[in-house]
Amino acid sequence: MKKSALLSFVCASLIVNLPVAAATQPATTPVAPAQSPSVTVNVPDQKAMLNLMHSVPAWRVYEPIAQEMLIPYVTKPVTKMSLNRLTDFQFSEATQASFKEMFGNPDPLHINVNDNQAGGQDVTYLLQALDYTDPQSNNHSHWDALSGTLTYAKDFKHFKGVADWPYFSQSIGTDFSVEFKQIHVVQDAAYNQHHMALGTAQISIPELKINAGSSEKTVVAKNLLMSSDTSQQGTKLNMVLEMSTSEVQFSGHIIGPIHVDYHFLNLNEAPLAELVQQAVKLNKAEPSMEKRLAASNKLLTTKLLPVLSPSSRFEIRDLSVVFQSMKAILNGAVWLEKAKQSDMSNIKTLQEKIAAHFELSMPKAFVLKITKYIGSFQPGTDTEQRANAGLQALIAAGMIKEEQDQLSVVFDYMNGSRKVNGHELNGKTKK
Repeated sequence: MKKSALLSFVCASLIVNLPVAAATQPATTPVAPAQSPSVTVNVPDQKAMLNLMHSVPAWRVYEPIAQEMLIPYVTKPVTKMSLNRLTDFQFSEATQASFKEMFGNPDPLHINVNDNQAGGQDVTYLLQALDYTDPQSNNHSHWDALSGTLTYAKDFKHFKGVADWPYFSQSIGTDFSVEFKQIHVVQDAAYNQHHMALGTAQISIPELKINAGSSEKTVVAKNLLMSSDTSQQGTKLNMVLEMSTSEVQFSGHIIGPIHVDYHFLNLNEAPLAELVQQAVKLNKAEPSMEKRLAASNKLLTTKLLPVLSPSSRFEIRDLSVVFQSMKAILNGAVWLEKAKQSDMSNIKTLQEKIAAHFELSMPKAFVLKITKYIGSFQPGTDTEQRANAGLQALIAAGMIKEEQDQLSVVFDYMNGSRKVNGHELNGKTKK
């Protein structure tokens, strides 16, 4: 099962983690739509968010599966024996009691292992359906049965996986809910010498809906597709992450298609494998989520830097958004200019080596519509007029280039010097 099973349950962790980034924000964030400018959204602090995660069944299922079933074996080779043990696996008494409360069954995860014609094995699994309301928080979860198959080759190094989750919903009181339909996961990968699963993975979701308490604060994403492709060349890894959606609907507006294409190039494979293994050991040894997060942050500060090589590079091949038939496009890259291996252990030196180049282009009408929309959130003000005046000032100063109603910005950073469309922003370039 190993890491591929984690991918099958990634939807559960995504559902739990969607609002986590908000935990670092102030306790209340003002939101001012045109119809109700005084609306506020209460954002829980980090402690409250952790308590919330513990009460959500998706997390209460994912965590013991990872902790008890997957993590103890994730850094070891897959064998026929290690797969066969899954059929007789028993969760801890505490986990079984938790499952009994939520599912009415202490063993809602059913796994079968069978030999296949290729000489390998097929692992099929099913997590039964759930309809559960937490008695303390009154948060409600509902999902259909999650099912999947992992097909291992004869050498047990190469595998293919497929999983389906027809429906998932989670409500947090009456203020927030998230809903997924027809989640489909596909993976095709092989383990390398450090037991890392390298290959392709894809998650498709025909519809994702997030509701923050009213129709004006409902976001619907159609045909969401997320994919990754990780490959190894010698001692280096390359990772490609893509995301697209045909459209996003909110407050009567439609944005899309949206496409994101990120490339992480020339990462050191062995240090990355060590980072993963250390993270696995940390999660196995530390049951407290609070302590685990603190230890994870500490681990990243010591183990992440060696993952970078002098030739490491982050590229945005495409980040594009369409709004009312108008398209905005961002692309560019960040890299280390003339870095040597001896530079890689010194953060201060690496900061001086950082270089970047980004290009942004969009129709002028796109900008004007966005500023008008932003202005509608503050009726009675001159937000739109001031934004337009600021835009014209930037065009006049050459910071934004205008050509046949198309606006473009080119940003460069090297040797501590920042340039926008060739205009120096901070004095002379360092020698």
